[in-house]
Amino acid sequence: MIKRLYLIWLLLASCLAVNAQVGELPRSTPEEQGVSSGLLNSFYRQLTSMPDVDVHHMMVLRHGKVIGELHASPYQATDVHTLYSASKTVTGMAVGLAVEDGLLKVEDKVSKYLRDKMPATLSPALDSLTVRDVLMMAAGREEDLSIFEGDKDWLSTWFASDFHGVGKVFNYDSMCTHALAMIVTRLTGKPLLDYVRERIFVPLHITQCDWELAPDSVEIGAWGLRLHAESQAKLGQLMLQEGQWNGQQLISAQWIHDMTQRLISTQEKRDIKLSWTERLMNALRSMWHTIRSWFTGYNVDDYYLGYGYQTKAIQHPRAECYFAAGYGGQLIYVVPKLDLVVVINGRAGNYGDELNALYYHLVEPLLDEELPKAASVHLAIDMPQGEATHPLEDKLMGKSIVFGDNLLGLQSIIMERSGNDCLFTMTDRRGIHHALAACGEWRMTTSDDHPIYIVECREQLVGTPRPFTSAAAYAWQGDTLAMRVDWIDGGDNRRLKIIPSGNQVTVIASDNFDPLLTDTISGKLGVRSEE
Repeated sequence: MIKRLYLIWLLLASCLAVNAQVGELPRSTPEEQGVSSGLLNSFYRQLTSMPDVDVHHMMVLRHGKVIGELHASPYQATDVHTLYSASKTVTGMAVGLAVEDGLLKVEDKVSKYLRDKMPATLSPALDSLTVRDVLMMAAGREEDLSIFEGDKDWLSTWFASDFHGVGKVFNYDSMCTHALAMIVTRLTGKPLLDYVRERIFVPLHITQCDWELAPDSVEIGAWGLRLHAESQAKLGQLMLQEGQWNGQQLISAQWIHDMTQRLISTQEKRDIKLSWTERLMNALRSMWHTIRSWFTGYNVDDYYLGYGYQTKAIQHPRAECYFAAGYGGQLIYVVPKLDLVVVINGRAGNYGDELNALYYHLVEPLLDEELPKAASVHLAIDMPQGEATHPLEDKLMGKSIVFGDNLLGLQSIIMERSGNDCLFTMTDRRGIHHALAACGEWRMTTSDDHPIYIVECREQLVGTPRPFTSAAAYAWQGDTLAMRVDWIDGGDNRRLKIIPSGNQVTVIASDNFDPLLTDTISGKLGVRSEE
């Protein structure tokens, strides 16, 4: 899946050129900080050998110094990357700043600040909802993604739903975070991003950032923040240093402590709500993971995962860890016992496997002071490999392939030659996407075309600056035309395998390694686009 990835071991004498905030953190060799280069290489190999895992950026800090970083071609250190739900941790920091400024208390009722978004008559459960409850994802309702798909007033719709078990049961719900974003915005009288920028980003010299807006013109809070990998590493280091930066207390140590504790179990929901058959299936699943651990060396069920204030926390058998986590495997991972921060941006079908690789192939060996010999690693995001042309090409070029209903919402594809490159025009339910692809290399382009996104409301991408950068490559593999396009700013990708047969075309399409966005689609060849 991943075959060549550009790994940069950074020495004090060979740092990245400074571009905005890139290259500012102090650099060191791994060995100078008590880590073997071979151990890091082994960890990278384990992580990138997993099925359905692409690593776009990675940065490892020990004792406050960068001991290794990696940017997989076509991704570069100077590219911002969307954090998805790892944005929630930054929103949690903003609430901490507001508490520190005396603007609110965690015991306050949410209705004190958002009463106009609530029904005229409050249920006892909704009336009892506190800021602390929404910080802990304990609002007492199941997440409803349909709210995001076209509703113009997310919070009014959310508060009109049924709340129960407030403060007692963990239910992951991004609307909790947007409610917090709205509260902070109202209390401070300024956009959430401006508030965070003034108090945290400016002292950390995080200069390139943007945050997507919801239909109510408030930052989404739950996702949509885009930062460089190094900026994310600075945030992890700030949490590790309990809110201190260059001798200045940017956010209270007590708040960082509360954010990163296991205040509520993420397992409580399944323990309370599941039927006996579902409990039986979970028991069988746990047994399977135990058996698998005999062969793989790790077990995804042998730690206690909990939630603090918009941040996840794990009690591993030998070390506590906490982390900001986002869809596709966006991680800012902190291990206080080892003075360690790891940032990963990429696309993973299951980021739980990333977490296991982090713990069992980096954290545990460091706890054991295991120092294997170094071995070189040269990796990159996998691109289609094959030939630039094929006799079947004339059947496809310039013709529209039209599809029926499918999981990706793909409606049509047109391929056209542009010199030696191939231009793919893809129309789906969100609009038109263009991908100019080269054979044997990534073709980088910028345009105002919307990237693909997993949440329907992201069609608008309000607050996210244009243009967007994409990288695409194609190759004929026998009778199959393969193409992959990555939208660099967000890390989303689309992969196509186009197989012509007469006037019929079969397309195997996948977005972001997501099984819910992977489909084998039958299409019909139409007339040439110029006819």
